[in-house]
Amino acid sequence: MHYQTKGVGADVVLVHGLTSTLAFWYNTRVLATLSADYRVTAYDLRGHGYSTLTPTGYKSPDLAADLAALLDHLGVERATVIGHSFGGSVALHFALLYPERCAGAVICDTGFAALRYLRNIDQWPGWEIWKNELPEYGITPDWFYRADEAGIKTILEKSVNIPVQFGLRRGTTRDTPRFRRLLEETSVSTDFRDPAGLTEDRLADITPPILAVYGEISPFRNVALRLAERLPNCAAQIIPAMGHFFLLHAPEVFMETVAPFLREPDAYVARQRNGTASTAVQEGGTPG
Repeated sequence: MHYQTKGVGADVVLVHGLTSTLAFWYNTRVLATLSADYRVTAYDLRGHGYSTLTPTGYKSPDLAADLAALLDHLGVERATVIGHSFGGSVALHFALLYPERCAGAVICDTGFAALRYLRNIDQWPGWEIWKNELPEYGITPDWFYRADEAGIKTILEKSVNIPVQFGLRRGTTRDTPRFRRLLEETSVSTDFRDPAGLTEDRLADITPPILAVYGEISPFRNVALRLAERLPNCAAQIIPAMGHFFLLHAPEVFMETVAPFLREPDAYVARQRNGTASTAVQEGGTPG
């Protein structure tokens, strides 16, 4: 496993999403900001970045076990985990399987395989925002639903031609040999869609404090509400006017949102749940 550690203090681990790398946390400036106050570890999931590519082992409990092994290697007994997109599934599964090692988890706009029915693609504002660009790549609402039935691999294969929007590779294609190997030589596309034990019923068994941060215009926003309802120790924050990649578009808003949780995870969630409705859903600050 390829990883990088920066800073001194309580441990925070960053988990990127499917087909991304730890570079995501540099592009969002999250790693640099957090390392001023915490010991922050970012790593490449198996098969991603510079970590070893294996034929199987991409279900969220497998990757949660990888995370536990990384903590063992680093000599870290307990850490707060921040996961974006599929990285949030890894973080929440880690909280379920290793509660004594999870000081808390921040779930960033994660869909979760067991909660896919809550996804609201029809009303995703992106269809209107990118109505001129997406059809150039053959991506339309009708195509998305057909591809979704065929499997996530179909969607990922189409998305590789969309130019990278952030970082040093901005404007280039994601269609690299490494990306192709991940799609064609591993079980990642089927593992990604498997709840693998992280069912909706099991949410009630997750005891560490959880902060669910979702974009207001993300198709997964309803998931934040469900997590706040089902998890016994969870609060949710909605980032206004932001979608799935709010970490890239508004990193400063994200950092302001999570800062009090990172300082006192249990106390933060208790305040949110006692001071608002039982769902503990708050609207975040205004971007910019």
